[in-house]
Amino acid sequence: MYRHILTSLFLITFIPLIATALPPRSPAGGGMLRLDETHDFVATVEAWFPNRQFEGLTAEAWVYFEELPVHGTFWSIIGQEGRFNLVIHGNDASLGAWGYAEGAAGSLTVGGFLLPEKKWMHVTAIYDASAGMGLNGKGGNWCCPRGHLIKSDKPLRIGGIIFQDPERSRFVGDNVKLHGYIDEVRISKVVRYVGPEWEVPKGKFEVDRHTISLWHFDEAPGANLFKDATLYGYDLWRSGVLAVEAQGKLTTTWGKLKR
Repeated sequence: MYRHILTSLFLITFIPLIATALPPRSPAGGGMLRLDETHDFVATVEAWFPNRQFEGLTAEAWVYFEELPVHGTFWSIIGQEGRFNLVIHGNDASLGAWGYAEGAAGSLTVGGFLLPEKKWMHVTAIYDASAGMGLNGKGGNWCCPRGHLIKSDKPLRIGGIIFQDPERSRFVGDNVKLHGYIDEVRISKVVRYVGPEWEVPKGKFEVDRHTISLWHFDEAPGANLFKDATLYGYDLWRSGVLAVEAQGKLTTTWGKLKR
């Protein structure tokens, strides 16, 4: 009897702690993706649009961080090795973006927008072979277009570590594992927002003729697969899970995603 009483008291005490540990829902509502040391990234299994040439590209998400990366490190929010990346840099707790353009001698990099902790933010990476970014409806592109973004035969990752050519990237420090929450990631094949200010999307992101990938992260807690809401079908898998589709059948294999 005493055991049951102690168990009940423990649950009464512990359950509110669990509830308060989660942040409030994002302005988009629905579920959210938690990233930490254990579940450090989600990614496509195959290369993401490896042969597509993008004259314009917009990657956007709702993000929430309990803390920001420490000095000398940065977090990758979303990106593809060799093509583009949206990051948070710990040196000045700011948002930054880079992208590789055809014919450019190096990566095109910008930084700015000091970030708050424990607050949902709408972050945006904007590319038209130059690079730009936005925070909560303010930002835009810098410099001028210089051809297409280069192709990449790598998966697309959300969170985790995105590998870069150290001779081309201008972000200094170690790319370390992100800690926080991400909701509603959408990638569009156009420059969706033109600075210096724009209206932040309300509610869930929607698929339109410009959308090429969209993840709502409304799956049940503990899910390994996160469905792409577009017809392109670039589903995301948690780190450590591989999915191979062969002859119309889905085979799931455990292992590490190739870098």
